Amino acid sequence: MPPGSVAGLLLAAGGSRRLGEPKQLLVDETGVPAVVRMARALRDAGCAPLLVVVGAAAEAVTRSLAHESVHVVRHAVWARGMGSSIGAGMRALLDLTASTDDVQGVLIAPCDMPAVTAPFLVALRSHFTGTERVAAAYVAGASMPAASAAATTAPARGIPAILPRADWPWLTMLSGEQGAKPLLQQDTIAVPLGDGAFDLDTPADVARWRQTQGLGGRSANT
Repeated sequence: MPPGSVAGLLLAAGGSRRLGEPKQLLVDETGVPAVVRMARALRDAGCAPLLVVVGAAAEAVTRSLAHESVHVVRHAVWARGMGSSIGAGMRALLDLTASTDDVQGVLIAPCDMPAVTAPFLVALRSHFTGTERVAAAYVAGASMPAASAAATTAPARGIPAILPRADWPWLTMLSGEQGAKPLLQQDTIAVPLGDGAFDLDTPADVARWRQTQGLGGRSANT
């Protein structure tokens, strides 16, 4: 059976409090902002429609997406947490797909995990046939040089993840910090993310990532 049709939901609304600048706009070695890189990865993995939830730094993040084929979802109460962003994005997705049942799942992804690439998202999709949950499996914090020695050793399941249409009503009800993890702990196909769940949360995280990118001391958003 061919992979089921999958929409993309990119979470790009956070306030980057610990980083001190919008992580959505951190550029890679080619000068592409993180939010654009992940939007393109979702597109290259065949996700459609593609929605991006924006909140903090909404104007700048939206401008960075001006040439991308995405539906921007403005989330005014983004500070309530990731779950609220998922809920806002899912409600918009339901509106977009109300007249069709062709879209069988949604691939939810963050914009701040450098290890997540289009080939990995394709690998997730290859396990999805329309009804199952498929999630990344990783050891949190163990992917980059000098990562914290306190990182956990037990693999966790989390986003990026594909959730079938049967889960969408539950996802639309999310309103706080809690995301999709409760669903992903049961009846979920786990796909190893070899480089781990490394997030660009702090200046130290960004510095380690930039060393791997050959950017040295280059300013984060230039």
